[in-house]
Amino acid sequence: MTSRRPMVAARPRSATNTLSFPLFVGAVHLVIVQLAASLAYRYGTSNSPSPPYQTMPPPHDGLANLLVDPLRTWDGLWYRLVALETYAPVDEVARERGFGFAKAAFWPLFPWTMRAVSDLTGISTDVAGYVIANVCFFIALILLYKLIELDFDDRIARGTLWALALFPTAFFFSAVYTESPFLMMVVGSLLAARRGNWWLAGAVGALAALTRSYGMFLMLPLAVLFIQDRGFYLRRMFPTGLAVGLPLLGPAIFSWHLDRVWGDPWGWRTVQNQWNRFSAMPWETMEYAFSQSPEGERIGVKDGADWGWISDLFNNLSWSTVTSEPWRKAVADSDTLELVCTLLFFALALVGLWKLPLYQSVYLIPGLAVPLFQPSSVHALMSMPRFGLTLFPLFVVIAILLAGRPVIARPLAVLSTLLLIVFTIQFAHWYWVS
Repeated sequence: MTSRRPMVAARPRSATNTLSFPLFVGAVHLVIVQLAASLAYRYGTSNSPSPPYQTMPPPHDGLANLLVDPLRTWDGLWYRLVALETYAPVDEVARERGFGFAKAAFWPLFPWTMRAVSDLTGISTDVAGYVIANVCFFIALILLYKLIELDFDDRIARGTLWALALFPTAFFFSAVYTESPFLMMVVGSLLAARRGNWWLAGAVGALAALTRSYGMFLMLPLAVLFIQDRGFYLRRMFPTGLAVGLPLLGPAIFSWHLDRVWGDPWGWRTVQNQWNRFSAMPWETMEYAFSQSPEGERIGVKDGADWGWISDLFNNLSWSTVTSEPWRKAVADSDTLELVCTLLFFALALVGLWKLPLYQSVYLIPGLAVPLFQPSSVHALMSMPRFGLTLFPLFVVIAILLAGRPVIARPLAVLSTLLLIVFTIQFAHWYWVS
């Protein structure tokens, strides 16, 4: 669990390679996701939408309608709402119905940036979010390539980028979501720390923590890197060591803002019950994810993973089955994707304890454990296939395991890409994915 030298012979590095390869991977990802989303949106049949407060905004005109509208569903419209309304106080009727407070679940830096870009350029906030997400993903890939090469080599860096960009739920990187900007800032912070730029690492970490609540946990890998760099000596920790704590500024700023507009600095925590989340122990959450338990039934947790869609498919194996609304909805609501991804992520994290530098495991493990303390009554492991996307060490482990094994890696890449297309279509049609 300590820092390791490259696990395979290092290849010559060049500045051109660290730019051209990540940009190529990003372009392949964007073409796959955009084609799947746009074609599905243009020619497919959508499920019933579920916008904020059941109020669907008008579609865009022209090219934005084809590019942006299929990738702004679900949380994308909530970020749009925050960008337009901010976290402003709501009237008493709206308070009674829970309107307004639900927005506190969406951390502010992304929607604030959407609003700023919209005001500066005149484009809609939705288009601004789409542009920001995609630009950030390209930058994140470049930074991630540089970071992985510091700990491994070119082959592992390349494999990591492919594993990440072609993962079945990777379409979130191109959607109006925080996955791309958050990944960019997390990797940027850790890369700065690996190079000894501690104040930059802390500042970028604070921005990450203002984008997603998990950003505050960047303190942990930053602390590991700082101790490895400076040693555990108090006199060496000041003042530079204070940079390690800068990610705490993220929740502090958000809490201050919510206190100013609502009088509730902890709104980002208390709002979770509006999103059907409740407290549980991790083993209870996993029990709910596998099957219905008496305790889960008592508190209203939905049944665990339902695999019935598989038998339905084999009993009625046809194109009409896989394109039918009932079957697609059964797949979307089955919770099988959440369970499979969670088990896969934990297996990769365990392997990572032996394969990864310590700071990467320290960043990774809380990201998997913390959501298990707050399951959802709708989907016990809600959003885990999406949360895992920004836990980049998972994809480093995939690259390590598949390095030098093209007979296994290539079929898995094809399968993962096909699933990416399928889930992108589901997302564009308002079927739940994660």
